[in-house]
Amino acid sequence: MTPVKRRMLITGGSGFIGSQLIDALTRTGEWEEIHAIHHSATVPTTPNKALIWHRADLLNKTTPDDLLASIKPSHLIHGAWVTDHGAFWADQRNSEWLAASVRLADAFARHGGQRFINLGSVAEYDWQSGRMVEDETPETPSSFYGKSKLAFHRELLERGRKGDFSSATGRIFFVYGPKEKPQRLVAAACRSLITDQSEIFSVGSQWRDYMHVSDLARGIYALTTSPLEGAVNIASGAPIRVSFILDELEKLAHKPGQLSRKTKSPADEEVPMLFGHAERLASTGWRPLVSLEEGLTQTLNWWREQLLKG
Repeated sequence: MTPVKRRMLITGGSGFIGSQLIDALTRTGEWEEIHAIHHSATVPTTPNKALIWHRADLLNKTTPDDLLASIKPSHLIHGAWVTDHGAFWADQRNSEWLAASVRLADAFARHGGQRFINLGSVAEYDWQSGRMVEDETPETPSSFYGKSKLAFHRELLERGRKGDFSSATGRIFFVYGPKEKPQRLVAAACRSLITDQSEIFSVGSQWRDYMHVSDLARGIYALTTSPLEGAVNIASGAPIRVSFILDELEKLAHKPGQLSRKTKSPADEEVPMLFGHAERLASTGWRPLVSLEEGLTQTLNWWREQLLKG
């Protein structure tokens, strides 16, 4: 019998997380082929000759089957979804991506796929619980985005029960690092510090589970090559006060007090504590390696380089 080739397919490969994930995968040297999907007019720039890019629109109903019939991946990491900052929570395209993801899973099973990794979200949980624990914390998301992500996770569970393929949903918490969208917290703070442009941030009293994007990419890979199934938190398990992140950035930029803060009204306050139980992923041997100081320094320097180019 001819052995099945280890072919990886990544959706959302040109994005913030996807680009780091591709770097992590290629460094292992364990894949005969790595394929990634993009939807821009030009092929993303990459120094990796082993990477094969495919321009494709996954929302087109025939694309998943046509693409997987051609590639026949043994493994698939699905990261493509609605990502427009702020707007994705209620974006009606979440339903389109849910349908497209189901078609992708069906095509994966039809063409002999073995292991499907879905990049899920902390938004799939009830945030009032504070500490998110797989299979314990209620899965009662409040946003349309969270409900759509959870619906696809449950579709994958059903396919697992039928024996179509092995799967897991890696639930991502809060991420930062180079190439992040400029409107997000760490990126916005870096830009404000570098340009001296005034921007008002919240007082930052809430605690969140933040992780550098390279540690996240390593966590996704550890999950991909593990036997774990179902929901798996990709989290540090150690929440950080948001105000501490802002303070650290001010210190690293040598600009204490530069970031303006304001107290939100009680009606606008977010949940005070939100972090993930991380023992399922830790069972693979994975752990975060990038310290907060190291990660914030790297991110601040990256934004400084980008803004100097401009």
